[in-house]
Amino acid sequence: MEKQAVPGPYSPEEMEHFLDTFMYERSAFLIDEVTRLDREQHEIEARLGTQGPLPLADLQRVRPEHPSHVTAGEIIMATGSLGCLHAWFFHGCRWDDGWAGFGNRIHRADFKRLVSRGADVRLTSRETRARVGPRRVVLRYEFHFWQGDDLVYVGDQTAMFVKDREFPDASG
Repeated sequence: MEKQAVPGPYSPEEMEHFLDTFMYERSAFLIDEVTRLDREQHEIEARLGTQGPLPLADLQRVRPEHPSHVTAGEIIMATGSLGCLHAWFFHGCRWDDGWAGFGNRIHRADFKRLVSRGADVRLTSRETRARVGPRRVVLRYEFHFWQGDDLVYVGDQTAMFVKDREFPDASG
């Protein structure tokens, strides 16, 4: 898959730095455009396109009783991508400086309706709590996602970002 730019209210070089050092491959970053970064309110608005490749939706077996849609896993992955944008742009967590982030808790995940393939999804995220230290940043977010005029997802989640922390090898 060819690497695509993610337009937004930042320099293209800044977003390329984010993506080049991100903890996931580019195809797992499901945000297609950042339309607003409010540094004072710690809010982000973005767009998720539903017509292009999606890692799970593309594997669906579509039938009349199971229409093609954006999956819950992709919705949750989009919340993680937004959370990482918060950490990077609002709190200075740089992946190549030893920072890593992990979802910590999903307090609420309400899938209000099926997200069909076709129309874009408008994503909003807002920090509701932040505990910021030199080697750990804990952020709680509120998410609202719309497709057209329809609210399709509401979430309340927490993520933790840590610096220079090594974890035991879980593969062995």
